[in-house]
Amino acid sequence: MKIFTLFFVAVIFSFYGSNLFPQAVDDPPSLPVYKTSAPIVLDGLLNEADWSIDKPHLIYKIGAVPSGNSNTPTAFAVVKHPYTDTSTCYVKFLRDGMNLYFSLNSNDKQVCRFDWEGDGMFMKIKDGVGNDKEYKIYVGVVNNVPQFVFETNGPQNSGNGVGVPSAGTTIYDSTNVDNGYTAEMVINLTALGFSSLPDSVTLMINIFDPDNYSLGVPPWGNNGNFAKQWWGSEWGGTYRKLNLLDVPVPVELISFTANYEGKVAKLLWSTATETNNRGFEVQSSVNGGEFASVGFVDGKGTTTIMQNYVYYDKDLLPGNSYAYRLKQIDFNGDFAYSKIVELGVISPVNFELMQNYPNPFNPSTKISFSLPQQSDVQLEVFNLLGQKIITLIDKKMNAGKHTIDFNASDLAGGVYLYSLKAVDNNGTVTSLTKKMTLIK
Repeated sequence: MKIFTLFFVAVIFSFYGSNLFPQAVDDPPSLPVYKTSAPIVLDGLLNEADWSIDKPHLIYKIGAVPSGNSNTPTAFAVVKHPYTDTSTCYVKFLRDGMNLYFSLNSNDKQVCRFDWEGDGMFMKIKDGVGNDKEYKIYVGVVNNVPQFVFETNGPQNSGNGVGVPSAGTTIYDSTNVDNGYTAEMVINLTALGFSSLPDSVTLMINIFDPDNYSLGVPPWGNNGNFAKQWWGSEWGGTYRKLNLLDVPVPVELISFTANYEGKVAKLLWSTATETNNRGFEVQSSVNGGEFASVGFVDGKGTTTIMQNYVYYDKDLLPGNSYAYRLKQIDFNGDFAYSKIVELGVISPVNFELMQNYPNPFNPSTKISFSLPQQSDVQLEVFNLLGQKIITLIDKKMNAGKHTIDFNASDLAGGVYLYSLKAVDNNGTVTSLTKKMTLIK
């Protein structure tokens, strides 16, 4: 049977139907905040599974472009030239009850303090009655000790923050090449004046990145430079929103492919992370009809380890056209559908070795062949004396049509033979040979 392989192999997407993550943009007016699957420990290490899931977030990097779920901020300014740093800081968001969490993950090679504020985040957020409150987590000095500092003018006990230098980083000393930092900050919305969970909160975020400053060096000395980027406006004249969703961080499906193997459809899919995932109901549609369940594959619950899944839909009828989708189901009954994958019509496949194309060729050509069933395959090239020149394939291969590129740049011009030998699972041996001409 002929293999039909999906053309969007390894395209990253997530579940949740109409709530599919949109493509990242520059300066988004709002971003979603999902609720956590487990409590967050405010230690700055970002070890919780929910932080690692690739959900919509901000990427702070001078000259960055939106990609995947990484949205770029509003604007930037180089405060002190020359600025050539390529540091990247990812800012993500989560919610646990009335606690709103922020994370910073930076690969900064020069983590240091700049006069009044150093590497880190400055934020303004509107409280329950619409007043600005400031929250900061940055590199500073307390009692002459360089460390990450949390500051706020908000209500007492309304927030906290912790920062951790990555291994190989010495903060507030840029004589060495650093290795970045991670940080976490939390704001309690009840303490901020919200009596119940709001649909959204209004805020602006400013990320600072000073470089090459050291202890005892004036902040505007010759050895340093400084840039900053913000989402909203620099000091809060223009704001953005975080939309607080009442759904957990979704399962992240990173690939979903399918192909025919004889009268069987083989479905393969992988997840980067899973949260509360009971499993996947496999659904099939025949000739454009309604989707119906054909099987179920158990999920892995909650995990940040990549998982691979396979399902075989057997005894398909030649001449029919099949399409598939996955219904991902949580333990609490919530569910969502993946995109639909269409395999096309099942067609018979004979053992066949096609003429290479182009032919004659210089220096590359394509060789295609078809297998009616899984076989051990050898594809070899010979000269006209029968001497083997090269083995192109020597492995077990699935049923279907296959194509390989052959580059003969190291060979002299002339006529060559290419031979296909296949041994199926029953031990039946089949061989075919064709000629091809290399022109130089």
